[in-house]
Amino acid sequence: MKNIIKKSIVFITAVAIMLTLAMPMSAEAASKKAPKLNKTKVTLTITKKKTKPTVQLKVKNAAGRKVKWTSSNKKVATVSKKGKIVAKKKGVAMITVKVKGSKTLRCKVTVKDNRKAVTKKPAPAPKPDGECEHDWVEKEKVVGTKLECSCGFVFNTTEEHTLHCDERIEQGLESCGVSSTEITETYYECSKCHKTK
Repeated sequence: MKNIIKKSIVFITAVAIMLTLAMPMSAEAASKKAPKLNKTKVTLTITKKKTKPTVQLKVKNAAGRKVKWTSSNKKVATVSKKGKIVAKKKGVAMITVKVKGSKTLRCKVTVKDNRKAVTKKPAPAPKPDGECEHDWVEKEKVVGTKLECSCGFVFNTTEEHTLHCDERIEQGLESCGVSSTEITETYYECSKCHKTK
């Protein structure tokens, strides 16, 4: 019985010592969490404002470590030594962060540009006094009607179709149905002076 008690005390003591040794190790492991960025994907939009849009990137769990920032395309977006990104023009750039003693981190930056492109229209040639600066509009007018018989013949007038049907009846055939289609012609008319061409 005494041996059992002694063995139990030795076992409990050993477990207590192991737990005591494991606690500082887990605390140390917790303090060495892998560095990571606060953002891995960013979209910046350039507007009419003179100030270009920016965003601040931060590396978590990198206290006391050397950090180096680089941009894959400085024409699209630049990054400072402290992780401040400035949009430059439309496109995509990859911001790379090298943390000493750790893996390389990346953030994809997409820059959009909402500014409208300004195009200078050539000045119109001077017009003589009283002459209209035409604004031509496309229109259509009906110039005739096409009659098509159900048997395939095409006629220009209803009289021709009537004669055709009479001939079929005389031959002991049924009269044909007819469909009409308007014949149109395209022309242009000035919306200001109504001149046509």
